[in-house]
Amino acid sequence: MIKGNKSALRKVLPLAAAIIATSLLAATLLFLAANGGSILFTGVAAAMVILVSVAASYLLLRHSRQSGSLHSPASFQTGKMFGDFMDDLPLGVFIKDGESRAVYLNRHMDRVFGKSNCLGKTPYNIYDRTTAGRVMDEDKRVLAGESITVEEVLTDKHGRERVYTTHKFCLFDHEGKRQIGGVSIEITRRREAEYRLRILSRAIRNSPVTVVITDPGGNIEYVNPAFINSTGYSFAEVMGENMKIINSGHHDDMFFKDMWERIRSGAEWQGEILNRKKDGTLFWELVSISSVTNRDGEITHFVAIKDDISKRKQMEDALRKAKEKAEESDKLKSAFLANMSHEIRTPMNAIVGLSGLLGDPETAFSDRVQFSLLIRENSNVLLQLIDDIVDVSKIEAGQIAMRPEPCNLEALMDEIYESFMPQVREREDDTLFVLKKEKSSMPLQTVTDQQRLRQIITNLLSNALKFTRTGKIEFGYSLEKDKSLLFYVKDTGRGIPSDKLEQIFDRFSQIDREDGDFHRGAGLGLSISKSIAELLGGSIWAESEPEKGSCFYLSIPWHPVNSKTVQERKQVVAVDYPRLTGHKILVVEDLEVNYRLIEVMLKKTGATILWGQTGGQALTLFAENPDLSLVLLDLNMPDINGYDLLVTMKEQRSDLPVIIQTAYAMNGERERCRKAGCDNYITKPLQLEQLVEAVRSCMLEAS
Repeated sequence: MIKGNKSALRKVLPLAAAIIATSLLAATLLFLAANGGSILFTGVAAAMVILVSVAASYLLLRHSRQSGSLHSPASFQTGKMFGDFMDDLPLGVFIKDGESRAVYLNRHMDRVFGKSNCLGKTPYNIYDRTTAGRVMDEDKRVLAGESITVEEVLTDKHGRERVYTTHKFCLFDHEGKRQIGGVSIEITRRREAEYRLRILSRAIRNSPVTVVITDPGGNIEYVNPAFINSTGYSFAEVMGENMKIINSGHHDDMFFKDMWERIRSGAEWQGEILNRKKDGTLFWELVSISSVTNRDGEITHFVAIKDDISKRKQMEDALRKAKEKAEESDKLKSAFLANMSHEIRTPMNAIVGLSGLLGDPETAFSDRVQFSLLIRENSNVLLQLIDDIVDVSKIEAGQIAMRPEPCNLEALMDEIYESFMPQVREREDDTLFVLKKEKSSMPLQTVTDQQRLRQIITNLLSNALKFTRTGKIEFGYSLEKDKSLLFYVKDTGRGIPSDKLEQIFDRFSQIDREDGDFHRGAGLGLSISKSIAELLGGSIWAESEPEKGSCFYLSIPWHPVNSKTVQERKQVVAVDYPRLTGHKILVVEDLEVNYRLIEVMLKKTGATILWGQTGGQALTLFAENPDLSLVLLDLNMPDINGYDLLVTMKEQRSDLPVIIQTAYAMNGERERCRKAGCDNYITKPLQLEQLVEAVRSCMLEAS
């Protein structure tokens, strides 16, 4: 047809050229979109190709009709090609007349909506009233010459909703009448993907877990707010930076080499990493890193999901330490119990055995005296062990209290020195025992708990004597420039390994000796000394060199004494028994052995001693003897509580002196007894001087 008509050829060639040019333009747009363009840009480019193709085809068809060759074989062929072209498009194409009735639908529109449902019908015959009204308004604008693009939700012939982007434009038929052309691209899946993408994006932004996206080299391209919160960096500070920005230096190069080899192979890597915040704070993260690939399988990005596990690591570390401490405590307690059994049985063996020999009439008097001294010595060992256990209980309960008083340090150190000299003289070695005094024109005095200070120094000296077989033991004190008092005990004994210097102050702890050398002791002395030193406001520590010796230091604050009331020395004097002939003393004690001891101790006073073995007997004797001069009351009676007995007696005779004598030695017991009305308070085991002095004091006050 075109070959035989040059005029027609001239008319068709521009159209053909336009089709080719616009097709090339569209192809270029598609190429650009496929190589980095956005989803929206790709959709626009595709729509332009389709619109150009539809418009060109329509113009060709219109030209054929106007040229009068519509019914020629060539024209028929062109129309068929137009129809096939439209039907093969993966989108909807439709044409409406000037009344908005559908006059053409391609195969896609037929498959989705059905020709029978649409051809020849207006929007009001196809859609609900609201949708139909909107479509009619759009069609009117198109017929007025406007081209519009809308996104709409339409219901297909199966009742399912589909999302389309529809472009409508005005066409003219062969008679010049206005028609509506339209192209509809379904974007249902794209909208669903965008919706899922928005949800995923919001989840990542709001996630408490850190999300980081990097390029293949580890340079940061995205971080969520959790990363900002956990590291302290801002978005601007980390964008484009390498992940090394939070490297703490804790892990070696091999650690990261293994990680990079794994993720670059396409496998996922999981592990714990110690990172560093902007302010330098270290924090642990549980990290999972995976790769993202393109269609060719090339890695384009890495995605890291990280959870801060610092608190979990701290808890794990605390649990591990607690477990180790519990296991160590169990070992120490087991060793302590075994040692305690030995420490109790050893002096008890001497006490029980020697007591039996004292009852043997054939035992010589000189032996009896020696046995009595040994029994007293071993009894003191047991008493010291009990005192240590009581001190531990008080320290654990927070009930140990300091009693500050003026203390003459020179006199105190002299007393301690003299108390140890008998032990030093009895030793078979040539160990020197030296007291080094502070050089001063006046005796150095301070306000502190004198008995507790004595206890610490005594513990340190006992250990020095225990572990020093030969050489020298020196102790002393000095006033330091910082106005603190520094006491020391230095020996040339076996010494302590450096890794054990802290351990020796732990409760129940003793340094094991490889050669099997064993020394008596419960392993409580240094632990108690450390606690007391802290209560005195000071500290205790040790320096040592194995096989050369040790030096223990005690530092406490110096509190000057303004008055001159401190006694220079305590003089040892013989017991001065008060004359109590004609007086009656009621001893309320359930154990006969304790009563017999008190009876013997008070025998030289000349007083008449009455014994109430139960609370009931005590009240009977109290009622039968209105001339009682004194009551010695044990708190732990089998039938009536000692406090109740005290209250009853004081209610009837408020002037009657009552001395509490008890084995209860815990902090606060003395104050409780005072409040209940007792006149004095002494603890068991009873010392002769202590008991006699308490009786003397009460009798003097009563008279």
